[in-house]
Order: sequence, then structure tokens, then C-alpha cells
Amino acid sequence: MNSFIETIDKSVSEIERIDKLFKKSKSKQVQTKDERDVLKAVAITWFKTHRIVVVQMLQEIAVAAVDKHYQDILTLADKSPLRQKCLSKFKKIKSELLKLRNENITLVANPTPKTVDTVPDFSTVVTDQEMQRIMTSRWGECISCVENNAPLASIVMMGGLLETLLLSRINRLQNQAPVFTAKAAPKNPKTSQTLPLNEWTLKNYIEVAHELKWISQTEKDLGVVLRDYRNFIHPFKQKTYSVFLEQKDSRILWELCKTICRQLL
Repeated sequence: MNSFIETIDKSVSEIERIDKLFKKSKSKQVQTKDERDVLKAVAITWFKTHRIVVVQMLQEIAVAAVDKHYQDILTLADKSPLRQKCLSKFKKIKSELLKLRNENITLVANPTPKTVDTVPDFSTVVTDQEMQRIMTSRWGECISCVENNAPLASIVMMGGLLETLLLSRINRLQNQAPVFTAKAAPKNPKTSQTLPLNEWTLKNYIEVAHELKWISQTEKDLGVVLRDYRNFIHPFKQKTYSVFLEQKDSRILWELCKTICRQLL
């Protein structure tokens, strides 16, 4: 079994066991040393064992919510907390663990194999010859950034490449009505009218592309990861979430970017 899935499932099982244990007692407070020791052990097991496996697959930001709940458990272990408070915390931890597994299962369970970096034929979607040359150049810059260990720069380049290709795919359509009437198309909150394309974000393009069956569900899900990482171009946002991208991250996302590009062409 995939180590990420196995670790999350093991963490869930530990939470279920302690939840069952704590429900056996009718006392309002957790007062026995044995129960407090179990609380402490579960939290420490997460931080010293399970978490190490998980962050090998995901970024630190992905486990922030889970970390916070386990930190709370560790704090409760030093007191005589209300039993109901502990049970509520167990429920939240289980929910966050399952969410973590389900939202990232495609990324970690089906790693994208290495594909060729050959520049695709953009002319099937991009009609302007100058734009074709620009897209070819950007493709090469993506490769250069990935290979020369500039992960953040590479992801910014990938985002721009995809956004331009998606826009070009829309502009090529003789009938753009399906694009603007798509459920995922962004709306003006005041008028409920679809926003003009120059106000769309990469997220909007990806969601509409999936709705129109231009890209698969897998590519849509992983495209969201690329979009989120691209947002860390802002230094304060990167500092806030303590996200530091590595070359391996950019390699994975480059495979994703190439796959989406080829689905659109």
C-alpha cells in the first residue's frame, strides 16, 4: 500500500481507538494519569512518526490544520480537560486526516511518470505566429527553471503558459457561448453576469476547461495544486504559510503542466 495512505489510515485508527477509550468513562473531566498519557502518546506519535511520512509527499502547509489539532491534544494532556472537549477534538482530527487523504490521493497515489520535453505544436490552438514563438520560448524557459533548481520561477512560468493556452483555446472557438454559460464561469456578484475573460484567473480557466471536458478530473485536481503554488510568488504569502518549494516539486508540476497542455492541443 502507498506509504502516505497507510500512514493516514494508521493515524485515523489511533484516533478512533482513543475516542472509543474516552467514551467508556462517564466522568466529565479527564483526570487519570493513564488517560492523559494516552493523549500525549497519540500526539507525539503524529509529530515524531506519522507526520514525517506525510510531509515527504506533501508541503508543510497541507498538514497545518492537522498539526494544530494535535498540538491542542498535547496541551490538553498537561491538564484535566473536559472529556467532551477531547471527544470533539478527536472528531476534528479524524475529519482533517480523511480530508488530507482524500484531497491528495491522486497526487500521491499516482505519481506522474517522466515524459519528453519536446515542444508541442501550439499552432493547433494558437493561430498567431508570433504568439506561437513566444509559447515555444516559454516552454523552454519552464524546462530551464526546472533543471536549474528555480522551482518558484518555474511554477510561475507554468501558470502563465497554461493560462495563455486555455485562453487561446477559448478564443479559437466559433461559438463561445458554452464557455460563458458554464456553471464554473466566474460571475459578477452584483449582476450575476459572467466576467469578461480578462478578469478570469487560472482557477476559472481550469474549472471551465474541465466542465467542457477539455481536461480530465485528475488534471483539474492537480491543476489546482499548481495554481495554489503559483500564488506563493508573493513573499508575504510564502512567509505566512512557511512554504519552500524544492526542485522535486517543480519536476512533478512540470509533468502535470505538460499533460494539461497536450490535452488542450
